[in-house]
Amino acid sequence: MPTKDEHVLQARHNRQFWFSHNLDTTPYRDWVVTGIFYEAVHWVEAFLAGKGTHPNTHGQRNAEMSRYSELDQILVDYDVLKADSENARYACYLHTAEDIRNDIVPMLTKIEAHVLPLL
Repeated sequence: MPTKDEHVLQARHNRQFWFSHNLDTTPYRDWVVTGIFYEAVHWVEAFLAGKGTHPNTHGQRNAEMSRYSELDQILVDYDVLKADSENARYACYLHTAEDIRNDIVPMLTKIEAHVLPLL
């Protein structure tokens, strides 16, 4: 099972991936949105690993998140990022650069800022 620190490294790795794309010109904004969500996943996984919990599925992760009141403030943002990622991958929804900058990235920023002090 990955450690808390390994999840932090993976979150930062995922950030390097999605941040390397120019939002105004990339044809891969669907993967940018997915990368953003998976950065959020690893921030949450880092927290859960610190509690000795290692969920194997999104459903298990959601259940574990709801067990910790410390994560209450980010549950909605996390769920929205998950839905945005699913919409990009499965519904072929095309997020605009403005969507990503103004709506999606701020939710990720909130998740990271909330989780980091808890680690």
